[in-house]
Amino acid sequence: MTMPDRSNLKPRYDRMILTDRFKLAFKTALAMVIAYGVALAMDWSNPYWAGLAIVLCGFSTSGESLFKGLLRISGTLVALVVSLTLIALYPQERWAFMAFMSLFIGVCIYMQMGTSRWYFWYVAAFSVPLLSVAGGANGLNDFEVVMLRLQETILGVVTYTLVSITLWPLSSRETFKETVAILVD
Repeated sequence: MTMPDRSNLKPRYDRMILTDRFKLAFKTALAMVIAYGVALAMDWSNPYWAGLAIVLCGFSTSGESLFKGLLRISGTLVALVVSLTLIALYPQERWAFMAFMSLFIGVCIYMQMGTSRWYFWYVAAFSVPLLSVAGGANGLNDFEVVMLRLQETILGVVTYTLVSITLWPLSSRETFKETVAILVD
């Protein structure tokens, strides 16, 4: 019994190394290193928030990443305002605090339905309870934690966007034009 000839089955590493999967993974890893480096150099206490923004906003095209990143930043900004407002209005009233926080989360869940900007409402909904209790019992600590979360989210989105448009930028413009041309015909 003879073995089949497998010489033609050898992978071509020169073509495999720069696949779209590799490019996306490399851009994400590079953005993570840069964001963590900046966050640690600035002595920010939770650099994983920047990394989380990178991982959750990383898409294959720059436009998709930027759109989702802007939704994440604006959702975090709304959550920041709501969290600080709830902390300021109800510092000692647990039931009122929980009632209004639950009401806000309910509104966010309702607003997610039927919109293309559902991610904005999703981020706002999960960030409010996270930011409201992250600082502990100290009011000044609450403000610092909330502002740090916003800074690191912005850092992650900006870093990934810059890396994405600098290294192997990929646009969906041509696909969009082809689809429009097909639909018009």
